[in-house]
Amino acid sequence: MKYIIVDDDNISRESTIQYLQLVPSCECIGDCENVVEATQKIHQELPDVLILDVEMPGLTGLQFAKSLTQLPLIIFISSHPHYAAEAFEVDAIDYLVKPIAPERLVKAMEKARNLIEMKKSISDKDGFNKTDDNSFFIKEKNAFVRILNNDVIYIESLADFVTIYLKTGEKKIALVNLKNLEHQLPSAIFVRISRTHIVNKQKITALDSSSVMLEKIQLPVGKLYTNITMQTVLGKSVIKRHS
Repeated sequence: MKYIIVDDDNISRESTIQYLQLVPSCECIGDCENVVEATQKIHQELPDVLILDVEMPGLTGLQFAKSLTQLPLIIFISSHPHYAAEAFEVDAIDYLVKPIAPERLVKAMEKARNLIEMKKSISDKDGFNKTDDNSFFIKEKNAFVRILNNDVIYIESLADFVTIYLKTGEKKIALVNLKNLEHQLPSAIFVRISRTHIVNKQKITALDSSSVMLEKIQLPVGKLYTNITMQTVLGKSVIKRHS
């Protein structure tokens, strides 16, 4: 598993590389202190994983990620937790807060490895298969697993994958991107509320123009999705009040 790290803090960058020496079959193919250097490395080396600092002079890590046309799996690192929501808007697979705990970094890289291996072993057409309006199948290792629509609480984008959160507390990962999934799920049951989330309308316990509640889970509603969410769930548009 090849990775490139981009961090303008030399000490942080070196310690991260040292931690990742603990991960078997993990190779650093780029050690960059700015995005200009990183751009060339990414095009030349085609990494599996990009470890990217959020706060950097000039172009930030978030801006840089949004500028890339072909994204490797991204793990963001930052001194501040409040960028996490925006980081997941660009389909980051993890977000780590400095000082990074070694075990947390190793866990993130193992998550990346699992996704890479899944993508190699499952064809795109097998990742998600709709069977009827009540259920669908996803591919897990060598088996197709049926998931009932009613068991799904919400679905979250994860690069070329999605994470499906079930009412049992389980999480399932499927090889299908959120846009393709949206077109295959029944609109009578599911609604897309943001760039990163689809929710089961039957699980919504409260909502307003900026968020939905699924029991104790709160998810943000994207600005572009506010009206469609309100119309789909309540049957009416958001009324804008003028002062």
